[in-house]
Amino acid sequence: MLHKLINHNFLFTISSILVFASCSPARFVKPLDKGQTAVTVNIGGPLIDYSGTTIPVPLSSVAVGHGYTKDVTGFAGLHTTALLFGVLQADIGVVKELVKQKKLVPGISVSPVANIMFDKWDHRFSFFPQVDAHAYWNYLKKPHYAYVGLSNWFDLHNKLDNGEPQNYHWMPIIELGNTFVKRKWNYTLELKYIAPNRRNISIVDYAGIGNPDTNTGTGQRGAIGFYIGVTRKF
Repeated sequence: MLHKLINHNFLFTISSILVFASCSPARFVKPLDKGQTAVTVNIGGPLIDYSGTTIPVPLSSVAVGHGYTKDVTGFAGLHTTALLFGVLQADIGVVKELVKQKKLVPGISVSPVANIMFDKWDHRFSFFPQVDAHAYWNYLKKPHYAYVGLSNWFDLHNKLDNGEPQNYHWMPIIELGNTFVKRKWNYTLELKYIAPNRRNISIVDYAGIGNPDTNTGTGQRGAIGFYIGVTRKF
């Protein structure tokens, strides 16, 4: 798979995958305890059709978060797979709890995030603002929790990397996940539906929903992604 990605129009392929894939699961759905620090490692990505087989793109990232108050956590992340290809991609943000869970009424959190990308070949800098919102439910008498969310990426560029017009400045991402909470460790599984408002870019054949557009030759709508996260709390 990596050989195929490297062969043609390398930088456009990699940057397209990184932006369209959103690269990582939700960093922190719930704020950490005040004074608590956590390191989280994630792997996963959108499903693509490769040589007749559907496989996930193995994107990886690492992030560090710290609970500044009981309802506010700050975090910063680095996308390690992108770094291997000479693209520095990082994110910095906060998660704020707006509503605490009350029985079946979910807790609500919001998370503004700044995403930056810089490639070493063309020395290009890109900035992508992001705003996430999540609803989460703790298990009865258990610390584990399930969540659903909407992540919103915004592309401020007028043109794509290949010079074509940018027609999609908003990229919504629907998220469904579950976090298993232990005393020192958390384990997260997350499913994403990425960019349901657009047909897939032609350079990568993502596994989305619906039938390909026979008029334009573009693929299914959006992309399905699967992610795994492991967090160590201190």
